[in-house]
Amino acid sequence: MAKHIKITEEGFKIGIGFMLAVAVSLALGRIFIRAKLNRKIYVDDGFFFLAVVTLIAGTIITYLNIPYIYLQQNVGAGTQAPPPDFTQQLIKSVKIQSSAAILLSTTIFAVKLAFLAFFRGLIRRLKKLEIWWWCVLAIVIPSSIILICSIFITCAYFDERILG
Repeated sequence: MAKHIKITEEGFKIGIGFMLAVAVSLALGRIFIRAKLNRKIYVDDGFFFLAVVTLIAGTIITYLNIPYIYLQQNVGAGTQAPPPDFTQQLIKSVKIQSSAAILLSTTIFAVKLAFLAFFRGLIRRLKKLEIWWWCVLAIVIPSSIILICSIFITCAYFDERILG
């Protein structure tokens, strides 16, 4: 029998909300400082903005999935009987989890690309470092595509076939 969850649903929601608030506050601080100092938007700012937007969207979608997460855990632990539409709720949860995973993976790679764009300007005249920069970019781009597409490969069905 599975262990029962030790973090309450309310505590989980508060924790996610708090971490998002910290992240968005720091992001707004960065945007404010960059706007004050540079008065110009750079490529790394665009990737950073994409990261912030996908982080907010992914967190909201994760927040919507919390009841399904706790339902699955409680049914698995034997502390709650499965509702009559449990299969449909599991399928809906997988769809929500996949959406959140795609958005949060995009967040991670947008941050990586923001750092790469930022450092590109710093190493423009340093040929050896520029070669390494291109090597890192050559790894980051395909790995991001593979990670995001692997979500669809590992979970190819979003209906009753997912359970079989």
